[in-house]
Amino acid sequence: MPYSVIPVEGVGGNPHRGIAFLQCEEEQRIDAKKVFDNLKEKNKRDLLSRFDYWLGGQTSDKYFHGWPNLEEYKACFVFKWKQAGAQRRLYGFLCHPRAVDRAFQACVLVLHSQKHDETDFSELDYINRVRTLPAVVRAAKELFG
Repeated sequence: MPYSVIPVEGVGGNPHRGIAFLQCEEEQRIDAKKVFDNLKEKNKRDLLSRFDYWLGGQTSDKYFHGWPNLEEYKACFVFKWKQAGAQRRLYGFLCHPRAVDRAFQACVLVLHSQKHDETDFSELDYINRVRTLPAVVRAAKELFG
């Protein structure tokens, strides 16, 4: 399948971090960019602000986080927001796509979900499968490398 990784537009630059969307026309579950593009302006601005905050090296469990204490999901990451009272999520993965700069970290956003009570680990399992596909790894290296 043809995968591409495209940068998130509207965020500041950072020499140590980058953020992008994974796209694949043939994989309907890969919908983070489509959902983001169709958000109301207020929600889009809120997310862009959270992306910038993460790009700046900040932490905020309220707005984004990973699962560093769960070995199987250490590479997974999520950005959160509320919309019409519903808990919304953009799930993705963290990677180090630069062979010459292993300190550089990228977040590649993959899918959108509405959270109910607990994290749906089947979504994180999907993220783990996608992030290791050679074509996805290659696409991230092409953008950030």
